[in-house]
Amino acid sequence: MFNVMKDRPTIIVIGGGVSGLSAGINGEQNGMHVILLESQPYVGGFCTGWYRKGRYVDGCLHWLTGTNPHNDLYKMWKNVRAIDKDEDIIYLDSFGTFERDGVTVTFHRDINKTEKEWIAISPSDKKEIRHFCNMVRDFVSVELPMSKPASDLGFPSLLKAAGAVLRVWPSYLLTMKISTADYANKFKHPALRYAIKNVQPGAGNLFSMLFSYSTIVGNNGGIPKGGSKALAERMKDRFLDLGGTLRLNTEVDKILVRSKKAYGVRLKNGDVIYGDYVVTAISPEIVTHKLLENKYIKPRFEKRLHNTKNNPTPGCVLMQFEIEDIPNWNIPFNFEVEKLKVGTQYIDSLTLRSYAYDPDTFVRDNKTIVSCLIDQYDEDYYFWEDLYTYNKEAYYRKKNEIGEEVIKRIYQRFPELVNKVTLLDIATPHTMKRYTNSTRGAYMSFLFTKRNTMYTSSGRIPGINNLFLAGQWVASPGGLPFAMLTGYYAIQRICRKANMSYVLSPSYQFKRFGK
Repeated sequence: MFNVMKDRPTIIVIGGGVSGLSAGINGEQNGMHVILLESQPYVGGFCTGWYRKGRYVDGCLHWLTGTNPHNDLYKMWKNVRAIDKDEDIIYLDSFGTFERDGVTVTFHRDINKTEKEWIAISPSDKKEIRHFCNMVRDFVSVELPMSKPASDLGFPSLLKAAGAVLRVWPSYLLTMKISTADYANKFKHPALRYAIKNVQPGAGNLFSMLFSYSTIVGNNGGIPKGGSKALAERMKDRFLDLGGTLRLNTEVDKILVRSKKAYGVRLKNGDVIYGDYVVTAISPEIVTHKLLENKYIKPRFEKRLHNTKNNPTPGCVLMQFEIEDIPNWNIPFNFEVEKLKVGTQYIDSLTLRSYAYDPDTFVRDNKTIVSCLIDQYDEDYYFWEDLYTYNKEAYYRKKNEIGEEVIKRIYQRFPELVNKVTLLDIATPHTMKRYTNSTRGAYMSFLFTKRNTMYTSSGRIPGINNLFLAGQWVASPGGLPFAMLTGYYAIQRICRKANMSYVLSPSYQFKRFGK
């Protein structure tokens, strides 16, 4: 049994992913003691990697939004030590290359190069190509304030943000109501249509695609060396250095509530930990249905969660390969293939992502780690869950069959790689659910589509005064930046509740408590 510390407030944080670590670090920096509880034997949540056949494979990080030193996100990533040394940030030359009928279309980091190459491919699309590239430039030019939730921004900050958006409003707002697939049809050349349609999951809107590509163009989407697991470990060390308490292999069974106040948590082993505040950095579905025993429901979240047609959540089948003597393709490289059924979806292209950009982590004996991510959605999760539940042998057999079929298609495109590709691992949405407890095994929250609006939450549970929500499900479309930000926001809300001044300063805790 753990008791509340008398000299300072105690915060119990449930979930040791990026959001929970962010909340823990900020809580300690702001004069509180944080007890961080994680059910797994490691931190990171979805920001993780693992070892197969002696090789490290990455399960999350393709790029990290917020690596440009001139924006708020960068400062916040540095503070939690997700970014350590600036020289360890890798900037790729492109967002990817897409091949159709022998024509390759590349989304270069240099947007001028993209514009020039695309016009050379299809002069008849010159007007739309320039429009597309100008929209990307508009997205690069807009920096929204991130250090506080929108509800807490003062009038000057809101006015500045509104002015920045209004300056580029056709690019920034009208793109929300058109899907990437629909927008691709504006182009005459089939290779351009193919590239734009496949550069992100098809259900997403044009806004999301432009935002993602603009992070690469704006040098704001670099990749920290060492991958996801190393990033999470640096955050863990930062938390421990500040004096936080971390308990791994510790599953919370219930949040204890009395008189509209959460006063602690009961663990699965029966132990009770008391605290002044509780922050949940896990899916709100688990919080409300399990930990709060269906007594406190968030109707707006529930409506989104169960309307999967308008609010899809993206999962994946993630394959990891070791490939000898890989060709010099751009990262990632997408190409057409013979149709293949994966889950409930039929795919007709594959995207291979080579990790050769980080040789110290992913290259050994001239063999490079290469991943293949195949999009899956809510209905696919139930396909894999049912298969695992009712026929495990069929589940593993289906995974192996898909692995073999993917390798076959790699060999068809790259005959020089025959007998040089080794399958290391296949993870399904059910795998992700088992290891991270993410709702439906999704690696991000609700996709931002033409059918919906961006979901944001107050970070509170109605009826409980000192319980605060964090995690990527609190703000769509999720991902690492929103996970980290909501950890910050939870502590800001606690500081306001406790009449304390919120400070973002690595030295604040040390000066106040002499640690």
